[in-house]
Amino acid sequence: MAPKARTRRSRVRANWDNHRPSTSRPSHFFKIILPSTMRDMKLRLPEKFVSEYGDKLSSVATFTVPNGCIWQVRLEKANNNIWFCGGWRDFVDYHSINYGYFLVFKYKGNSKFHVLVFDMTATEIEYPSNGDKERQGNLNEIEMSTSRELCVKHEVDTELIIIENSPMSSTRGSVLSGARERALQAARMLKPKNPSFIRVIQAYNLKCSYVYVNTEFAKKYVQRKISVKLQASSGKRWPCQFCYRDGSATPKTISRGWKSFVRDNGIKAGDACVFVLINRMDVVLKVSIFRVAEYA
Repeated sequence: MAPKARTRRSRVRANWDNHRPSTSRPSHFFKIILPSTMRDMKLRLPEKFVSEYGDKLSSVATFTVPNGCIWQVRLEKANNNIWFCGGWRDFVDYHSINYGYFLVFKYKGNSKFHVLVFDMTATEIEYPSNGDKERQGNLNEIEMSTSRELCVKHEVDTELIIIENSPMSSTRGSVLSGARERALQAARMLKPKNPSFIRVIQAYNLKCSYVYVNTEFAKKYVQRKISVKLQASSGKRWPCQFCYRDGSATPKTISRGWKSFVRDNGIKAGDACVFVLINRMDVVLKVSIFRVAEYA
């Protein structure tokens, strides 16, 4: 009997060995999304991975996610550190990544990564629809400064949507997360006929008094515009201004006037706001607010 037991144990060990990587060099790593990651909107690669592969990485990394979508993200290198930088915000926004999430990266060589995204329940997310996977491209020198999402999403021509998640309390995360998701789903059900985008309000949107504008929306409808009016459901309007960065012709945020709009309309972190363009000439955005408190 004893020899049989030893045989079974030996067979188990042999089977385990068959699944070990053929090389000890790390090809996988994971990163937990921290508040600083969301604030800085760049992600530092692990030191050990950089020491093994850093010299072989180009200036642009390619991400592939399970739905087949392909993204390009610029790599920033300094002092033996490497960050995912330009294009990272678009990737985070599109997949509704928030702090507390963690991402698993499998390096495929040639600066290509397969990426898995897990939420705060340690469950892999449901990836957005990949749309038309055949239309893919590369970042040119100009686009590398602003980045570009390469997977063409299936969407109505007049409806452009991008999502930002709100930070969750560590003690009540599951409750707030459920309420946030319900508020977001309600916002998505609105389906306006005019061009629109969605923002789930984060704490920094309230503290720092600005909100990001969907890049695709801004490029298509409000290039080089300065003034914008935000209209509440009551019909009252608040004068605001777009903010530009680095000489770009595309506005990045709504800043001046946003604080007053937030205060007067009682907007809180976790609320889902749908911004609908109702006047293109004067740039008037009607804002429908889906309050997280009402979905708790």
